[in-house]
Amino acid sequence: MDFNRILNGMLRAARLDKSFYEEVEHDASYSQDALGVVILVSLVGALGGFIGGLGAGIGAAIGSFILQVVLGIGGYYLWVFIAHWVGTQFFKGQGDMGEVQRALGFAYAPRFLNILSFIPCLNVLIGIVAWIWSIAAGFVAIKQSLDQDDTNAILTMVVSAVVVFVITLVLTIIFGGILGIGAAVTSGLSR
Repeated sequence: MDFNRILNGMLRAARLDKSFYEEVEHDASYSQDALGVVILVSLVGALGGFIGGLGAGIGAAIGSFILQVVLGIGGYYLWVFIAHWVGTQFFKGQGDMGEVQRALGFAYAPRFLNILSFIPCLNVLIGIVAWIWSIAAGFVAIKQSLDQDDTNAILTMVVSAVVVFVITLVLTIIFGGILGIGAAVTSGLSR
């Protein structure tokens, strides 16, 4: 992996550069880079959850960190699968799983803002801005990777995002409860 290429890609993706998403869609060499973006963003978000979870104890904070990284990466793969399936089966999308994987991986780039989520008075605002920005990037990624019109891309994104959110929330509740870190994990959900 070339970190400079990843960083440049993150910047272009965050700018919602349609030509970049088109480039990523057609170039399989971006697959590892896209996963690298997701891992980096998941680690940054989990770090904020770790710091926020310290009030519940170091064990809860560590558990929260691990769970958030796993859910971040797992949620990405789940979103890729569901977006591809929903988009191609119901909303006239054309594209393979790899194209969606690469485009959605880079759509996570705006969530890097969560590196600033440790700032108490700004953490919620930063989380909201990063979330909205990544939704916009996700729209461009789905539209370009599945070659859809705006309406079908929005429908694909909304349906797939809701399904992923519900599954992730259920898993967070189950595993957070089992590990006794529910409060620490839910404090990091906005990150």
